[in-house]
Amino acid sequence: MQMLMEPFAPWRRDLYRQLTRSTPAGFFPAADVLVSDEDVTVHLDLPGLRADDVEIELDGDVLAIRGERRFPYGEDKAGGATWRRIERPFGAFERSLRIPRGLSPDAIDAAMHDGVLTVKMRKPEKARPHRVDVRAEERQAEQVKSPESGRSEKQGAAA
Repeated sequence: MQMLMEPFAPWRRDLYRQLTRSTPAGFFPAADVLVSDEDVTVHLDLPGLRADDVEIELDGDVLAIRGERRFPYGEDKAGGATWRRIERPFGAFERSLRIPRGLSPDAIDAAMHDGVLTVKMRKPEKARPHRVDVRAEERQAEQVKSPESGRSEKQGAAA
């Protein structure tokens, strides 16, 4: 006689569903940081996210990128289907990347395209010596009183 059996007892199946539903794999997006003489560029893979789902903050030499890739299979979206495998990561994330000091938050440009966030930060112009030219100016002869005699003497520029 052949018996039809579930591989797991119903209570184990329900427990497994609860555990897999409440703790999907964490989302940790991959990042590339490129530094050139003119700017710093960060590329971050954020598949399935929109620009509104991402927050960027620059504090000193730390660039923080936060967001959340929401779990798309809630009870209402599953339609009674049984999950067999969930391999894609979901959840809130925060990446803190160390970048060169001195970048201005006003010089940041961020854009999303095809699931890739690109953050470009212009480096400030390097402090370099600046030569100041001194111009020669001719002075006109001035009247200067001699403290000893109390009379006026003419003094030229070359005196």
